Amino acid sequence: MKRVLLFITIILQAADKQAKDTTAARLSIEFRRLYIDGDEKKLNAKAQELIDHINKQPEFDHHLYYSTLIDVVSFDMNNGHYYRAMQKARKLVAEMKEKQHTEEYYNASYLMAIIYWYRNNIPIASKYFDQAIKEVPKENKIDLASIYTDYANMMTDEDPKKAMDLVNHALEQSGSNSYRLTYALTMKGVIAFAQRDGATVLDCYHRYLDLKKQNTPDQICDMYEKHLELAVLTVNGHAKEAMAESKKDLDNTDRYAIQLSICDYIGDKAKAYEILKKLTKEEEMLNNLIMEDDINEMNSDLQVVEAKREMSRNWIIFLVVMFILSVIIIVCLSVIVINRRRSLQRMRQHNEELTIAKNRAQESDQMKSIFIRHVSHEIRTPLNIITGFTQVLNTPGYEPSEEDRKDMMQRISENTEQITQIVNELLEMADTESMTVIERTDETTASALCQKAIAESNIASTETVGFTLQNEVPDTRLIKTSTASVVKILNNLLQNAIKFTNKGHITLRVTLDEPKGQMMFAVIDTGIGVPEEARERIFERFEKVDSFKEGIGLGLCVSRSLARRMGGDVTLADSSSQGSTFLLTIPL
Repeated sequence: MKRVLLFITIILQAADKQAKDTTAARLSIEFRRLYIDGDEKKLNAKAQELIDHINKQPEFDHHLYYSTLIDVVSFDMNNGHYYRAMQKARKLVAEMKEKQHTEEYYNASYLMAIIYWYRNNIPIASKYFDQAIKEVPKENKIDLASIYTDYANMMTDEDPKKAMDLVNHALEQSGSNSYRLTYALTMKGVIAFAQRDGATVLDCYHRYLDLKKQNTPDQICDMYEKHLELAVLTVNGHAKEAMAESKKDLDNTDRYAIQLSICDYIGDKAKAYEILKKLTKEEEMLNNLIMEDDINEMNSDLQVVEAKREMSRNWIIFLVVMFILSVIIIVCLSVIVINRRRSLQRMRQHNEELTIAKNRAQESDQMKSIFIRHVSHEIRTPLNIITGFTQVLNTPGYEPSEEDRKDMMQRISENTEQITQIVNELLEMADTESMTVIERTDETTASALCQKAIAESNIASTETVGFTLQNEVPDTRLIKTSTASVVKILNNLLQNAIKFTNKGHITLRVTLDEPKGQMMFAVIDTGIGVPEEARERIFERFEKVDSFKEGIGLGLCVSRSLARRMGGDVTLADSSSQGSTFLLTIPL
């Protein structure tokens, strides 16, 4: 079942706490209503009013504070502003860590899981969901129920069995909370429908109706009521009526998704295939809109930065001019020669500052153009391939053979993964640039680091290219470092070696330099090498030795940035037409 837009409900404080702060309770309810109504301007104003109230209280309610900010982020996601949501989420996570509100870390993990889910990056979203489940205090059953339910929602299409286990956990944690119970029950019914478990669908529906009768509308989550009603109609043998009802009150994506489930339940494969094509088209349109919004938001950020820089430059010029005029008036009372000398000196300094400011502005504009050109170039090719094969498959009267169809679908899948990889690399670059220093808190060995890097890069000997690990550092020698950063760098270097080595050998060598307090990882290949004029340029953004190879030229730039933030470095130690040697040094 394809997901629909949902929101993270504000979890209000305990009843006795609300009784002491009726203003917070009132503002929270008003904020929640504006969230449902979708009024962005009023919602942001109400959120600021609630946050200001929280900050004025003697006892700072950090849980309500972070819940409100998280809902503002989720509102942006619901309205398709994923880039904006990601930026706000990073600021929120940084604030939590700065203020050391460890009891709220699960909210940060939960939020990142939702963001990556909306971006269709299920593996990373799953890691954040698992992390949130571990971090949430066990006594906080309501929040835990929310996490389990949203996790199940995401896994409905990916792994229905796991989704059912998760939603059962959600029901266990919901207790007597009618809002969480109804959300979990309707979700369980939808999952059961996808598993063709009609009995469970009917049971969930009856339990949901009972809770609906016993509670007021604002205590019930009816987000999936329509989906469950259509499932019940189908289970009761009224599939045709369910198909007709699905055309009401649902957007295209949800409508096609529930229709696909109905066809799957009754075994109508021909109809299911037609609906699947429509659903795929809708999802492609949604993904294109997400990508377009990201690019627009990036451009808007660049324009804002440029505008601020222009204002700052003008203000500096104004201050400098005023300062010079003041100095001239004072100095005129003094010796004319001294006045002239000082005036000329300040004018030269002023011109130099203007030249520097101009160069920085031109560099910023050039970087923006390079970024747009590279990303557009790298994304255009796979998009053209995906579009081309999709049009071929949708050509009326054209019936490809099973082998051709599988080949086309494989190519569509490969190019979709390529676009996802490009977006992930850009997000990773942004994450790297936001860090100033990487903490080295992991105690590990060289062998463990190498094995993790080899596993991530999937490197192994083949018929044409051999691979060897030469570890000269004993396992008894422990080092303190950032395991994730070192493994990421080694993975990038090994992937580059694989990409540019068609035959010969790749070696990963590890050595120790105790006097210098360094450990050195050398990746040696027999590939095409790096031209002399490009040996330093390859560490810049979007620079590639071979423009026909996949990727956007960020791997070495990110690797060097990570290494230097740990106090080490990545360099090209040696290169020729017979191969290259890249060297990673990290402090012990």
